[in-house]
Amino acid sequence: MQTLSRTFPSLAAAWLALSLFSIPASAQAPSEEDPALVPILVWQLERGDTAAAEQLLRDNLDRIEPHLEAVLRDIDRQFDIIGRFGAVSIRFGPGYTALEEFDRKHEPVFELYRRLSGDEALYKQFEARKLRVDGAHLTNTAENLCGEDLDWEHAEGLYQTAVERLNAAFALAREQNDLRMMASAKTNIGSTLIRLGKPKEAFEAYQEGLRYAEQMPFDLYKGLFRLNLANAYVWVGDSERALPYSREALAIFRRIQRGTWEANALMTMGNAYLRQQRFADAWETLNLTLEVARQSGEHRVYGRALLNLGMAGLQLKKPEATALVEEALAIYRKDTEVYPSIEREAVLQEGLRLLSQIARQSGDEALAEERMKQFFETMGSDPDRYNAIRQSPCFEIYQARPASQYQTSR
Repeated sequence: MQTLSRTFPSLAAAWLALSLFSIPASAQAPSEEDPALVPILVWQLERGDTAAAEQLLRDNLDRIEPHLEAVLRDIDRQFDIIGRFGAVSIRFGPGYTALEEFDRKHEPVFELYRRLSGDEALYKQFEARKLRVDGAHLTNTAENLCGEDLDWEHAEGLYQTAVERLNAAFALAREQNDLRMMASAKTNIGSTLIRLGKPKEAFEAYQEGLRYAEQMPFDLYKGLFRLNLANAYVWVGDSERALPYSREALAIFRRIQRGTWEANALMTMGNAYLRQQRFADAWETLNLTLEVARQSGEHRVYGRALLNLGMAGLQLKKPEATALVEEALAIYRKDTEVYPSIEREAVLQEGLRLLSQIARQSGDEALAEERMKQFFETMGSDPDRYNAIRQSPCFEIYQARPASQYQTSR
């Protein structure tokens, strides 16, 4: 039997062998190019080693600024990704939770830098972004409360708090002349005001944000503000003003190759044509919307455009119109990841009533009765469900307003 001493090297020998493969000291020292500088500071502060973090930051005070600016850019990048995914599905709220955790971990680093350097600028830029994430998350939470539970009382309070946070984010961004943050805050403010049923204030926020976006070197926000304005004008019944904004947004999104937003711009154009009763233009535009939505995986637009295409087809007496409406209802019936309950219920109810009327007009009484049976089944055991949905303030953003309810300023 071999002895342990012959089988294993001594502890000293093992340590010596390991040390031969350690990282050279020169590579461990933080430098201007060292990508680990901020992560090390985060780690030290999280574990309560404040003295070590303070010393490390003092040693690198003249080179830390680009690293912190990179963190701000990363927050912007993550925020834009969440917004992009929010155009595809309602289930994107967890993305805000992850970003809030990222902010929580990095906030002590920005606070320490402010204290040691006396420079408020980077900290205020960080704080503006943290408030923006908080406000957007509150808006998303409120929308889900409305969309799933018709809980307007709770949702309204969250929307109002969201506007307060977003306004605070904008104020900090304006102090630093941070155009990207100023524009981003204004688009989120406008979207939240729309959900509060305040279109006039929303238009003001969007128009102000567009002025900031026009000063920026890249085009995404220029397109998004035009898209938001077009959507809002369709919502209040002013399709004449919606169409130029939607066309400009479409041109921008095509140029920068953003298929998700291109599909949204096309659908907004199609909806504007529907409100103007330009059914042939709506038919052509919504067909193109379906094609772009399919290519970009834009599920929310696909179902909505399919339904509206069917509506345009019925007006044009297209033979495939009924099948398009049925296909749209099948999507709404099964897909709980894309559309909120309130929208799914309303679309199914109106769609089934429409299909019942079509069947009755064609002489198929049995099918007409079957569609009405399905219609009543959507309300479950609550006979007042149909009216409850449509009378709730939560439902306002899912239905176009009559033009007489709001006169846009010219």
